[in-house]
Amino acid sequence: MLIKLISIIITLLPFYSKAFELQVIKGISKTGKTFITRTGKKDGVFVGKQATFTADNISLIAKAITVNREFTQWEVENNYSEVPFRNGQIVTYYNTTEYLWALAPNQVKRKFIKNDFYRPRKSYSIHTSFFRGISESVSGVETQSESRGGVQVEGFFENEFNLNFAIAFGLRFSSETVNVQEASLNSQRFLGVLEARYYFDPIGSFYNARPLIALGTAFGQSSTKASGLSSSGTATILPITKLGLSLPLSKQTEFSFEVAFESIETNEEFEGGDRQIANVDNFKTGISVKRFF
Repeated sequence: MLIKLISIIITLLPFYSKAFELQVIKGISKTGKTFITRTGKKDGVFVGKQATFTADNISLIAKAITVNREFTQWEVENNYSEVPFRNGQIVTYYNTTEYLWALAPNQVKRKFIKNDFYRPRKSYSIHTSFFRGISESVSGVETQSESRGGVQVEGFFENEFNLNFAIAFGLRFSSETVNVQEASLNSQRFLGVLEARYYFDPIGSFYNARPLIALGTAFGQSSTKASGLSSSGTATILPITKLGLSLPLSKQTEFSFEVAFESIETNEEFEGGDRQIANVDNFKTGISVKRFF
């Protein structure tokens, strides 16, 4: 009995695996009545064959009217309908002639897009943001500053590994104003930054926007000046925790909104030889423009 069941499963498995395929629309006629896919005689398609195509809650039946080895031209069966797809769109091809109001399983479709359709890209971006200190501790100082905040400018190079994961490195310049009861201080930092980024799948119902989460670190030089007083040393940021939303403006350009939380440690030495260590937590908001190449 067990051997017979296994034989049935083995027999049916090839038919199930061919129940649907993911295809890319290679072209659409000017009349909107026919479209082309990269399936042909090698895939068992022949003139007059009917099949169902679905995408984005749209389902239609089409008939093969021109077939060669590599490509097929399909004509929509309904005389009152035009092709609802666009050139380059991924659709689900069913070897059946029933209207199917469901797409292929999402996991299968995402795997196809990531492995066979999506190609990792490289990009550069410019970021600008405003930040504000939310907590601090300074060695040798009992009272905290009344307020601290400033502006940052960053330039990044980003390398994607797949649709979701990327790594970015770049440079940051920041200028911070620290107000205390006795004086006002200005701190400037020049840092190298490294970030690991994860992009969630695009939100089709919201302009194909991609939510972003990133973790990073930074290291560089820091200097602080006040009237008659100056110090310099190193600055370390660990961690950088960032959330963002990237909106595609075109195939080559994206615009992003970002918020981030950062923990900064500065270790500076005064002209007299004394050292001061400051630990500051900052919250920042900003925007960026990214260009792919």
